[in-house]
Amino acid sequence: MTAGSGPAVHVALAVGLTAVSTAAVLVRLVDGVSSLAIAFWRITFAAVLFAPLLLSKRRREALAGLSTAARWRLLGAGVFLGAHFALWITSLQYTSVASSVLLVTTNPIWVGLLSPWLIGERPTRRTWVGILVAMIGAVIVGFEADTGEYANPALGNALALAGGLAASGYLMMSRSVRPSLDFGAYSAATMAGAWVVLALVVVVSGVPLSGYEASAWGLFAAMALGPQLLGHGSLVWALRWVGADVVAVVLLGEPIGAAILAWYVLGEVPPDAAWMGGPLLLVGIGIVLSAGARPPGVSGSDT
Repeated sequence: MTAGSGPAVHVALAVGLTAVSTAAVLVRLVDGVSSLAIAFWRITFAAVLFAPLLLSKRRREALAGLSTAARWRLLGAGVFLGAHFALWITSLQYTSVASSVLLVTTNPIWVGLLSPWLIGERPTRRTWVGILVAMIGAVIVGFEADTGEYANPALGNALALAGGLAASGYLMMSRSVRPSLDFGAYSAATMAGAWVVLALVVVVSGVPLSGYEASAWGLFAAMALGPQLLGHGSLVWALRWVGADVVAVVLLGEPIGAAILAWYVLGEVPPDAAWMGGPLLLVGIGIVLSAGARPPGVSGSDT
């Protein structure tokens, strides 16, 4: 971590966590729209916001100057991001917010297990302790989660878990290539990749992409500005100074924020286990953050 970046990184992680916690409720508020269409328009709005950043000659040159391996990792990050949204948003059609968000935030398990093999990052001993504490809290939160009268909780939970795996791939690919690009170039490129994935999915599935109420379009825009631009944007910015495992564990706080919002906005009362597991989740996050950051060793401008 560079001098003076510590407080800024912690603020970015807190802002990112808060913003992404609103995503599930925003998705649920969209009425009469296919989940794949919701995912497509969320990314479309975000991609439009980021596209002008590629007008910068410096950013285009930075992308053109990437090695072949880095280009493949950048492409992989976009593919994983698109798959994550397609899988996770669809899961919300079949299971509760609490169960879906819990399973989609199991990233620390997969990042911790796969990072040493895929990107050569080994979590510190303290980070592993934080992961363990946080995961115990996550298990407690989900153990008594009430699925309610949902269409197919088993399918929804499986989709959410697959979405978590895809998000883990995105984090690891992001961590390995993000230091070589500034925030704007990286975000615009990954948004474009995710958009291509989701465009192909909706074309193949024949999902209608128009004819919605004005409120639906407003919610699409809110998803792009809040969870996507402010939420994921803050987390990607932080990946310049912290490991993918740190961001993954910070995201374990999302089920708590999402459950509280779902209770207040949608009337989905969190189970008692959320109140027991929630504090453990936060303690685990604190332990991981206290372990410090490991800079990737590749410098670049973030202006």
